[in-house]
Amino acid sequence: MFTKSLLALLLSFGVFAQGSVDYSQAPLSSYPSDFRPPVVDSEEKSLPGMDVARSISYQTPVRSQGRRGTCSIFSALGLLENRLRQRHGLGEDLDLSEQYLEYLSVRGKTTDGSNSWTNFNNLARYGVPYEKTLVYDTRDWTKETYLGQERCGYLDSESNSYKSCLIIQRDPQQLERTDVELLNESSTFFDPEFVTARNEATQFKNQYLRFQSYSYYVGNSSRIKSFLRSGYSLTMGMPIYYGAWNHGAGIEQGIEVNREYWAQGLVGHPERGSVDRENSPKAPAGHSVVIVGYDNNRVVEVEMKMTDGTMKTFTYKGVYYFKNSWGTTSFGKDFMIDEVNYPGYGMITQKYAHEFGTFYHLPL
Repeated sequence: MFTKSLLALLLSFGVFAQGSVDYSQAPLSSYPSDFRPPVVDSEEKSLPGMDVARSISYQTPVRSQGRRGTCSIFSALGLLENRLRQRHGLGEDLDLSEQYLEYLSVRGKTTDGSNSWTNFNNLARYGVPYEKTLVYDTRDWTKETYLGQERCGYLDSESNSYKSCLIIQRDPQQLERTDVELLNESSTFFDPEFVTARNEATQFKNQYLRFQSYSYYVGNSSRIKSFLRSGYSLTMGMPIYYGAWNHGAGIEQGIEVNREYWAQGLVGHPERGSVDRENSPKAPAGHSVVIVGYDNNRVVEVEMKMTDGTMKTFTYKGVYYFKNSWGTTSFGKDFMIDEVNYPGYGMITQKYAHEFGTFYHLPL
């Protein structure tokens, strides 16, 4: 078994954080509670193209959320890192703590799902430390409860506090405790690491996080594309259709998946009459990504199985490009734009995004 210090060292070097996520095990979160697709207006198709490669050049590296349902946390911090690189000239190595934001956004809850609205509000209120200060643990403590014995074991195992502790990997009440309590070595709540992270988060907030407004939602398609053309990436949360994503969890629902599409980072659309459209809602889940660009003219073809047993090919014109949080060696490992490989990125049809996606911008 790893010691705590050895695990932290391995995580800091990305042994776990950059690992691959298999198509059958890629983590998803709960069904989105903020489901509000944009209005598709008449202007959006006439907007000119954009330099997607330039947008990607301002992103930080693709990371992996491991086995935890923390996609909205990764998309929120991916977007924040992108904005800080643009506004303050910070380097590609900028790496903020998903562990801390997950703690803030999910503490007290008994499910792991969050959303951009909640995450952005917590960043504005509390700030965030650097990854090296509070390292992300890719393991799911709710499935391996022994991992939480040190930090959660003193809580009533039947309580919501204990269940929440396993999800966020820390006592939910630590945020409310004083530095004196957390630095008392004889206290059950002794946690100097959290004190350091909390203080650094406050300093980071005071230095960098000046929100221009608290209105994040982007409600129409032409505004979405105008943001992207101006160099402003967005987050998008959505319900998952397993066949469109070629996610292996759909196999249990009788949904066929295509590993070639998965490697290409291609996300289609759950057409009416397809097995995907019919069966995916039986196992509802959600996901969140960073939208980095669009191409109104890119055409993709996707084959899918229909409920009558036939296979049909559908053609889509128009995609959004996105940065994912499933590592670089599985989903999107062969993703290409203009013959350049961007592992861990993907593209989703605008039809899927406009029907099921909820878009947010970060007003910094």
